[in-house]
Amino acid sequence: MSAPAPRIKTRTLLAIIVRSFFLQSCWNFQGMQNLGFGFSLIPLVKALQPGREAREAMLKRHLEFFNTHPYCASIILGVVTRLEAEAAENPGQQTLQANQVKSGMMGPLAALGDMVFWAMLRPALALAGVSFVLAAPAGQVWPALLGPIIFLGLFSVAHLGLRVGGVLIGFHRGIDIVTDLRRFNPQLLSRRIGIFTAVMLGALGAIYTFQSGATEFAGRWPGTGILLALSGLLFLGVRKGFSATQLFYGLIGLAVAIAYFGWI
Repeated sequence: MSAPAPRIKTRTLLAIIVRSFFLQSCWNFQGMQNLGFGFSLIPLVKALQPGREAREAMLKRHLEFFNTHPYCASIILGVVTRLEAEAAENPGQQTLQANQVKSGMMGPLAALGDMVFWAMLRPALALAGVSFVLAAPAGQVWPALLGPIIFLGLFSVAHLGLRVGGVLIGFHRGIDIVTDLRRFNPQLLSRRIGIFTAVMLGALGAIYTFQSGATEFAGRWPGTGILLALSGLLFLGVRKGFSATQLFYGLIGLAVAIAYFGWI
């Protein structure tokens, strides 16, 4: 069990959360997200350091190189906030610990965020949105709008929840968040999202087939065979570890080949 969190005003944490959305607004080639990270910590610096020189020294320490996934940066901000607050309450504690933890966490969280959000969640939700658009009756706008609403809504819930909750969880868990991240099983999440993606790809093919007006498609070759082969390929692709993006572009290439050779 982690030690009680130091006393930080709620408005200070809220200010850090709001500022974290501008993490990449000052992106640069030398320090990448360092200016945005320092900008996010300004409310904490003002709350912990009364003197100008002390504030400048603390802020300068956090202007070193920093680069991670923008959504996962909130977790690091929360952990750093707690470590800096603890160091302020205990003057004998090393203030460099926050920088060391920050440098150690940004690489693994960058890889984790890229895999979960860019390689798995966004393509899977995009396929779900496209499926709803294609399933909408012709000439009806509102049912078709469910697609982008579902995509943007679910993706926003995921990334906004992490960006807001990450600061709070990182602050309350502190350095123990490292143990929590070790327990996280990205492979299991990858398999589950991969199965969902395969299902949505199959649904997308079926919706397109029946809406294309090919009423005799199910009764002639190679239509039935192509659907069965497509389902089998998607299933094997998930089992072999292909990402949702690879399966998506593979399906597009297969559709182009089918249309070019006139199989349907």
